[in-house]
Amino acid sequence: MSLTVRPEEFHLLCQCIQDRIAPYMGRVEYGNLRSQVSDWDCGGGEPVTNIALVYETPGGSTDQINICFHHDTRSYRLIDQDQGEIQTFEVEVVLEMVLPRISCIPVKRLETLLEEIRRQIDAGSNTAGLFGHLNRLVQSEFRGGTITHLEMRDAMTYAVRYMNERKNGNGRT
Repeated sequence: MSLTVRPEEFHLLCQCIQDRIAPYMGRVEYGNLRSQVSDWDCGGGEPVTNIALVYETPGGSTDQINICFHHDTRSYRLIDQDQGEIQTFEVEVVLEMVLPRISCIPVKRLETLLEEIRRQIDAGSNTAGLFGHLNRLVQSEFRGGTITHLEMRDAMTYAVRYMNERKNGNGRT
């Protein structure tokens, strides 16, 4: 099978994903979400086509959701955090697994930001240093690695609370 020939179901999946992620693509709070389709030659046998949904977390770390279409078996494979590798032949199953992960990108971004705040405070960063770091994230030229004003608000609120709890000996939040 030629790398350029894809079954109708695969085209359906690509179109469904594009339609469903369109409202989130390029938005900072979704880490500048974008997609890329590429063919992989796995050495012998039919190629694998990968749909990568790529996004960044604050500070610029790149993360992605991969959907692999195996041409020889006409199956889709995804990695699920809890279930490991999942194989299915159904477009709807793929969408049911991927769409919740996309909707959770803002939560994951905030968790990453709060983790960075804890790391900096635990390493002894002072208030000015921490808020300077957060301000640089707001102004970053790396679109997906920047943070929104709402993320900044939540981060600063959390930082003040975390600093006060550490100062008062209440441990981690």
